[in-house]
Amino acid sequence: MMRDDTRSLWEQYDSAVEPWRRGRGILVLIGLLNLVLQGLNITAQIAFGNLQLLLPRITAFVVFWLLFYLIWIGINWVRWLAAGWCGVVGFILLIRGWVDGNSFQVVFGCIDLTIGIYLGASPSVYFFAKRQQEKRNWIRSVCLGAVLGLMFVSLFVANMAVHAYKIWLEREAGQFAAEAFARIFTNHDTEFLLDRITARGLIASGGREQLTQFVKTTALQTGDLHDINRTAVWSKLTYSFPVNFGCVCRVIAKGTGTAGPVQLQIDITNSDQDWQIETLSWHYLNSSSGR
Repeated sequence: MMRDDTRSLWEQYDSAVEPWRRGRGILVLIGLLNLVLQGLNITAQIAFGNLQLLLPRITAFVVFWLLFYLIWIGINWVRWLAAGWCGVVGFILLIRGWVDGNSFQVVFGCIDLTIGIYLGASPSVYFFAKRQQEKRNWIRSVCLGAVLGLMFVSLFVANMAVHAYKIWLEREAGQFAAEAFARIFTNHDTEFLLDRITARGLIASGGREQLTQFVKTTALQTGDLHDINRTAVWSKLTYSFPVNFGCVCRVIAKGTGTAGPVQLQIDITNSDQDWQIETLSWHYLNSSSGR
């Protein structure tokens, strides 16, 4: 038998480490990697004020940690399900990244494939799962699972509330846009536009004189628009530190002018329950002219 002093340090370490310990190390590494990526993701959503994606992402992360805990305590069917999911997602990301030349997708695809292979086929993870099954404390497991499940239910309800709030804001935005289209493009109410434009929109439009000229030119080119009907509404909930919530909406409509159908577009923002105009534009559908 080869003496210890004639073998490399790695060979000595590898032979001394029990398989279940290596499996535990693999799972800890997977957990830490996901914790870092999830933290960066949440930080990015908060920094960009993207409230619509923040809550769904947090909900998905809670589900991940619930499944990770089930894997940790040795429930094999969850481990195999997670392994298959990671393998499929990793393969898709790898192929898409390779075709599109997206190095980030290639890297994350390789990571997901590696995680899937280790979860499903690594003997070390299998031995760790068997050991966890033998020492499993069902009372503790059920309590922790119930806490994570309660967090998921709470976040799910919060997501539904945010979705309902978004629908209500879109309805309010549609009503304000309909009023704005009628006042500006049918009644040619310059004062309404000047009163409702944001400071940033006023600067981007060139000031009050340019906006006044915009209304006059529009009146000459389109006449009194009629049959204005909304065709699309897009909205995004926003957040800024510390507790400032808002909404950005884009409303597209069609009307009829002196030279035919006209498409209208307005970008509006909501802050403190007050809608304001950010940008406004129009063009004839059968012509390149417009503003």
